[in-house]
Amino acid sequence: MPLTTASFGTKVPRIRTQEHGGTREAKLASFVLLGSVTFGAAPAYAGTSGVADEPTTQVQTSTGDSSTEASGDAGQLFLTSDEQYVQTFGAAEATKQGLTYEAVADSDSVADSAAADDTDKAVAAADSDIRESDATADDDAASDHWSVVKFVAHDKDGRYIPTRQGNRSFGWVHFSGPHNIHSEKVIKAAVNEHPERGSTKTRKVYGAVLYDTLGIILAKVKVIAQYHWETSDHKYKLADTHDKIGVITAFCQGVNKCPDALNRV
Repeated sequence: MPLTTASFGTKVPRIRTQEHGGTREAKLASFVLLGSVTFGAAPAYAGTSGVADEPTTQVQTSTGDSSTEASGDAGQLFLTSDEQYVQTFGAAEATKQGLTYEAVADSDSVADSAAADDTDKAVAAADSDIRESDATADDDAASDHWSVVKFVAHDKDGRYIPTRQGNRSFGWVHFSGPHNIHSEKVIKAAVNEHPERGSTKTRKVYGAVLYDTLGIILAKVKVIAQYHWETSDHKYKLADTHDKIGVITAFCQGVNKCPDALNRV
């Protein structure tokens, strides 16, 4: 079956095939980071199954590495936690791809660390394009629906991390539109790891990456969760003090909006 390529609004990578002793070898002639998916490329590492990303896909979860992959005729895009990417490709390759992952063994010890401060700055920068009027903020604060849980994830330490409906200040409403994250699989993939450097006792940082069959990272996601029954500004509180606010925001590093491909895996 001949190899094919498909494009979603951008220049398509070119693939040429050669026959060597009956064995087909696919060679990538060019590569476009975002907006296109290559069909027919073989995984760059052994032991992971999966097929191509299409607008109509059947999503499968790998039982081996807890990553998700878009299924189609051939070729793959993968979504997995930062931690799993490092375990799969190694720390050196992760660094080469601009990804750093460091688990926090004792979250209490970094409550006032520079790493936590850097995380705050990253969140502020990511959300800088989100503005709201005082009237809108007041309306959201008065809403009875912000605490509704849309879905739940658990990290590698077993922490309960819900994503709530929220409003323009935090939660699903806050990040899904402005940052173009419309799939709960993105949040669940990120939370499926040990909290990253920058986490504190009451705030947890998680990450996920979207990458292709060569291990090239196309998008880096950060998820920030409030592991407490009230928000840090004390504005929103849950009735049960043992409950958790959960995901405050999620965004792709370095861009205002995540690529559409992120929501198709």
